[in-house]
Amino acid sequence: MVAIGDIERLVAGGESETVEFKATTGQRTEAARTLAAMLNGQGGMVLFGVRPGGRIVGQTVSDKTMGDITNACAEINPAHPPSVERIAAPQNNRLEVLAVSVPPGGAKPYSHKGRYFVRSGATTVDMPDEVQLSLVLDRAHSLRRWELEGSNLDGEALDETEVRNFRDEAIESSRGRFDADASVAEVLRSLNLLTDEGAPNRGAVTLFGRAEAFAGRFPSLGCRLVAVPGVEIGEELQDDELLESNSFLAMRRAIAFCERNLRHPVRINGGLQAEADLEIPRLALREALANAFGHRDYSLPGKVQVRIFADRLEVLSPGVLRFGLTPADLLGPHPSHPWNPNIVGCLYRRGIVEQLGTGTTRMARSCVRAGLGRPAFLASATAVTCVLPRQGHWLKSDGTPVAVSTKQASILAELASGPATRGQLADAAAVGAAPAGEMLAELRDRGVVRVEGHGRGARWHLT
Repeated sequence: MVAIGDIERLVAGGESETVEFKATTGQRTEAARTLAAMLNGQGGMVLFGVRPGGRIVGQTVSDKTMGDITNACAEINPAHPPSVERIAAPQNNRLEVLAVSVPPGGAKPYSHKGRYFVRSGATTVDMPDEVQLSLVLDRAHSLRRWELEGSNLDGEALDETEVRNFRDEAIESSRGRFDADASVAEVLRSLNLLTDEGAPNRGAVTLFGRAEAFAGRFPSLGCRLVAVPGVEIGEELQDDELLESNSFLAMRRAIAFCERNLRHPVRINGGLQAEADLEIPRLALREALANAFGHRDYSLPGKVQVRIFADRLEVLSPGVLRFGLTPADLLGPHPSHPWNPNIVGCLYRRGIVEQLGTGTTRMARSCVRAGLGRPAFLASATAVTCVLPRQGHWLKSDGTPVAVSTKQASILAELASGPATRGQLADAAAVGAAPAGEMLAELRDRGVVRVEGHGRGARWHLT
């Protein structure tokens, strides 16, 4: 139920991607377009009886008014009737505000009278052709997925030891309902990794296939691992490995490659004992690799790539962001919409991912705790790249690394928790106010931080 207090809070926040004001239901056609756009996005609400400036005026509501709204929304396709609630206006109980809301649609794209719309900030605009095509492909994918297609291979193409290890680890983590002596076939069938005829499907080969059995048939399986001494790919390679294998083996080999090519700084723990760890947290590496192998588009040629540079590590996953996600969404709470549900489900059962849409945020937190910047996510027409900074560097939002000192890293780590004053940042870096000011000025000139306000009350932010 929506109360007038809820309406007042929404109005105070102004129009946005998920909220729009309409003075009267005479604007119901425009409102229906907006609701279609909200179905294509994050959902939202249209408030009738609120003027564009944010003044709640209400309107007279009759059975005909309700019918007019229903008829306007009936022209949304696929059909998705909105929720409509009537709330008494605060200044005149004879007038009402109508709150018409929709959730994020499950059958995107939605059209109104044959036209497709999206929200751009507080405005409803025509949907770009490429977005419409992407949403159509997303809908078709739910009906026919690459991972469910037959592999044209038999059971001998699978590594049965890998399947049994998977079974045992899933039981140990309480994420797999298998008997301890369940056969390979029983495990695979419970994971939807067999065809109706009992042969392994493509998902089974992706996870458990033996390279010598599928060699040449699935060029997208495996990974390419490269380490270079500089900051871009050149002729000189420090380390190079091309691996054609199932995804579980590829992830293990990729982590071993990173262990071989990343620094192992020594830290003193609370008990004054020296501990050696990777400069990039293992949790962040595992999440980046799991996302790459779990969400990539296996129908596209090309392998997952891991590239280690002097200032950063990149994990490249063939494909595009799906289901309306943007790179910015990945750094905050977002729903989990796996492109390969069965493959991601197996990663979950083995304890590699959480399947809650929280992996990228946990990755960011682990990097900040280690004194590194948050990762950056870059999306192109062919791949999604996760960029992780190496020790002594901080990433700008576009993925560009910036060299920072240990003290500057402490300042930036503090700002990752929210805005702070110069005094607070000086305490975090254990320096005086003047040195802190000099470091902040340098970071500002590099485009990493910005300041709002003046004097002692000024607060610094990450850009």
